Amino acid sequence: MNEKIYRGILLDGRAVELTVSGKIISGVREIPEEANLPRLLPALVDTQQNGALTFAYNNMTEESALDLHKIADHLKKNCVGRVLATFTTTDYPRLERAAAALGKIFDEDEELGTLFAGIFHEGVFISPDKGWRGGHAPEFIMPPDYDRFSYLNELSGNKVKVVNVAPEVDGALDFIKKVSASGIKVALGHCHPDAATIHKAADNGASMVTHFANGSAPEIHRFNNPFWGFLDDDRLSLGLVGDGFHLAPEVVRTAVKCKGNDNCFMVSDANIYSGCAPGLYHRIGGLDCVIEPNGFIHVAGQEILAGAYFQQNRCVEFLMQKCGYSLETAWKMCSVNPARIAGIDLPMLEEGNEATFVVYEENNTPKLIFRGE
Repeated sequence: MNEKIYRGILLDGRAVELTVSGKIISGVREIPEEANLPRLLPALVDTQQNGALTFAYNNMTEESALDLHKIADHLKKNCVGRVLATFTTTDYPRLERAAAALGKIFDEDEELGTLFAGIFHEGVFISPDKGWRGGHAPEFIMPPDYDRFSYLNELSGNKVKVVNVAPEVDGALDFIKKVSASGIKVALGHCHPDAATIHKAADNGASMVTHFANGSAPEIHRFNNPFWGFLDDDRLSLGLVGDGFHLAPEVVRTAVKCKGNDNCFMVSDANIYSGCAPGLYHRIGGLDCVIEPNGFIHVAGQEILAGAYFQQNRCVEFLMQKCGYSLETAWKMCSVNPARIAGIDLPMLEEGNEATFVVYEENNTPKLIFRGE
């Protein structure tokens, strides 16, 4: 078996020589630090990625493996080594079919089953109210239904890792308690609960905020809005969209000061048309959206955001260039943190682990080494 050698600086600052044999890191040896060594970093992790290149996870069938490989290639080019395939709002039978298809494909295709760490059930159980539902089509929004959700998860082969819910809607708090007890993470998003309801949701097991300060109406009350409650409850980790359009740098810096670096994680919120040319696009189960030449995606005729154009590597750039964080801090918020918070198995650069990592050279495009390839 051919061995490959990589020399560089790990996230903790150590200079090492990695030996890769096939798909495994077979050796890690510390070496003296040298000038111009690249960084060797864990893969980026994206817990909210809706698709790419016109392909939506909502619409997958058992014949969709080729489409998934196209998304996978796009993700890997952007240094994403673990991702949750995100279900947005559409008719529930379609989601059930997609869940069954994805579960089968991930079980049968080793490459896809490694890259796709599971499913994020974002849509459907959200606020039906205008603004707070974002670009999700209102006709498919429904109250949380634990039995129906459990059936979908069963169809997927129990691959749902995280489910999003609006805690203020009828039945949501009981739903959160049941889902949390089953071992699935619960995130709060596309919602406008009061602070008391947020704390009750955390009492019942909610532990994440899907995309802090987004999935909201453009105009809100200065005090009676969910953002204060999200910041106030230490049990809730904050997801933050770092494409440069969703959040201003000062919002991110303030959120991180409140929660601490370890309790914040970045998400791409990539639209199914991410990677496509500027123009008007139709979304299955969502409102029509427009990609502007600068990468800003919004609902057609409105200022409501409709996901993002960029992948998770843009979040690293945003944190470093606009927010002033170090590479180490930015990378953790886009890799180690989301993996830990969402319960995703991320291979670290240690002997015996899967050889999936990023080679990051200054002034060069970072490259993902995926399972030793």
